[in-house]
Amino acid sequence: MMNKLTMDTAYHSSGRARCSRDAHQCPSYAALLLVTFSIVCIMDARPANACVGDCDGDGVVRVDELLLGVDVALTREQATICPAFDPDRNGIVTIAELVAGVNSALGGCMPREREAFVVTTDFRRGSFATVTLDEPHMVSPANRDRRIYQDAVARGFGGLVYLVNRFNADNIQALDPTRDFVTTMQCSVGNGANPHDIAFASATKAYVTRFNEKELYIVDPSVGFDCDRSLLGSIDLSPWADADGFPEMDQMALIGDRLYVSLQRLDRSNFLRPAETGAIVVIDTLTDTVIEEIPLTGENPFAQTKGLVVRDGAIIISESGSFGVNDGGIERVDLASGEAEGFFITEAELGGDLTDFALVSDSLGYAVISLPNFDNSLVRFDPSRGTLIDTVLSGGVLISDIELNDRGELWAADRTATRHGLRIFRAGDGIELTAEPLYLVLPPFDILFLE
Repeated sequence: MMNKLTMDTAYHSSGRARCSRDAHQCPSYAALLLVTFSIVCIMDARPANACVGDCDGDGVVRVDELLLGVDVALTREQATICPAFDPDRNGIVTIAELVAGVNSALGGCMPREREAFVVTTDFRRGSFATVTLDEPHMVSPANRDRRIYQDAVARGFGGLVYLVNRFNADNIQALDPTRDFVTTMQCSVGNGANPHDIAFASATKAYVTRFNEKELYIVDPSVGFDCDRSLLGSIDLSPWADADGFPEMDQMALIGDRLYVSLQRLDRSNFLRPAETGAIVVIDTLTDTVIEEIPLTGENPFAQTKGLVVRDGAIIISESGSFGVNDGGIERVDLASGEAEGFFITEAELGGDLTDFALVSDSLGYAVISLPNFDNSLVRFDPSRGTLIDTVLSGGVLISDIELNDRGELWAADRTATRHGLRIFRAGDGIELTAEPLYLVLPPFDILFLE
């Protein structure tokens, strides 16, 4: 396909000729094209996270759109000419964004996220709201017709929303967005089990972590309400537990035929304080047996992420340690070596206890920090340098979840009692895009973006 990406005369939308086949007429333009296409040639062609570079919004990135992106990057014109080349919305087009555009052209575009599904709760009542990602962000608020359990987190698979109904509900529930979120499946994973996550191997096989039990469940999520057929098996994780025999299994990531499961290892006789350093166990999903344990640097691996974060050949995991003590951090677990590499940024550097994080790039991340007075701060940090950049939000706020969408936005679930709602930030620079939190009736708790 690359031989079709020729440098015929390109025109800006204003009609001004930019350059021609003669590279000497526009050397920097030709050089930028060459660098961008060369980078892509040595990479595996893969779908972009969204239609980066799709200037006309038709779902396909064409050569003329790639040339327009290069034009904007080279001339430093405003990216508003083609906002699709500026997913982090910082007003400029970078080489990385050009590469993403070429990936979109070569590998096709993933379906564009269209709305947010938001679990809302005051922990006495539970419901959900939906919010469109397109401005002006139309809100369908929480209401009685949208009742769900009051302690739930959401996951997405196969076009469905799966609710992990946690403490004292102990079940998995599937909602169909195409049918006004009607429940299509709801099955128990054991009384008192307190499920924390679900990871899908296929439409008929999934894994469920059970915080209050020793066995990881293997379930068939396709059974509907025929729950007698739901349980396919279990995997005993107690050999990797602390002294009380419970491993406190939490988040998961399924990569190829390997399932990675984080273990918090908390002391049930001491108010669930960390008993020893956390770990990740690796399960071969072909045999459903544990094949490896990866010791972590710190204690209590925990964050309100959608499963374990996988990025650039590694699992990125936060370890909160003991709350009230800055003894944790975020580290990289290399998938090739199976080794934890140590904290690349610590809680001491971030300024408090880690409760959630999101990575925008190799040099930009966000973290939710719990302060001694139990308020939260939303901060930006540089993962490559291990340094705090700045504080985006602080002062009496309570944030339960942050999530990045495919439009270069960071959404935050702000549960502050006096002004709860969703806040939206430009991920590239942390500028808040919402004049005030989007009101959902009940406080937001967990955010899932739907395609």
